[in-house]
Amino acid sequence: MNIQAKYLFLCSFLLILLFLLLGFLLEFQSVENLDVRWGRMGYQFWEADSFFIFMSFLGSRNFLYPVMILVSIYLIVRRYYFAVMVVWVNILGVRLLNTIIKGLFQRERPSLDHIVDVHFYSFPSGHAMNSMAAYGMLALLFHLIVRNRVIKILTVVIASIIILLIGTSRIYLGVHFPLDVFAGYIAGAAWLTLLIGIWKKLRSESKERKFM
Repeated sequence: MNIQAKYLFLCSFLLILLFLLLGFLLEFQSVENLDVRWGRMGYQFWEADSFFIFMSFLGSRNFLYPVMILVSIYLIVRRYYFAVMVVWVNILGVRLLNTIIKGLFQRERPSLDHIVDVHFYSFPSGHAMNSMAAYGMLALLFHLIVRNRVIKILTVVIASIIILLIGTSRIYLGVHFPLDVFAGYIAGAAWLTLLIGIWKKLRSESKERKFM
């Protein structure tokens, strides 16, 4: 097996264990109370409703799907056909995984006034999972396609800031607890590293020169 793929699989496994630990900790009332308290501290901590509503929108399917369509068109033009499949397996897979996990944990939303409409359960945050998987994948694609080192670093920094702000927006808007967001990041990262590991493994077993 490709060494890089092996490390990615190991990383994904460790992230899954960390996620399960977070889910287990929620069974303790002291952890639940602390999470609720932190959530109230983060709720509208600054008068910036419009900004955080916009950041939340950047993590929604209404924004991410059109972006992925544009990315797919670009990849098709560049003849990176396999990458197009990976992009859509990533974004659709992480949403399905989030729905399944939420159904298993069935944690209710915060009892705060929600500034935006929400549905279904709270743990883990779908926006946090989606943003980690989607923007993480976009950062990877930039890293593979762009040759300029500065642009590569800048892309990772921008993607990280967007991911962080999307998660923060969900706490600010009163629709998620902090642990929901943190667990969403962990689950999204586990999914993404697993998918990239499979991608690299398939690439190492292929005779084609192009990674994508």
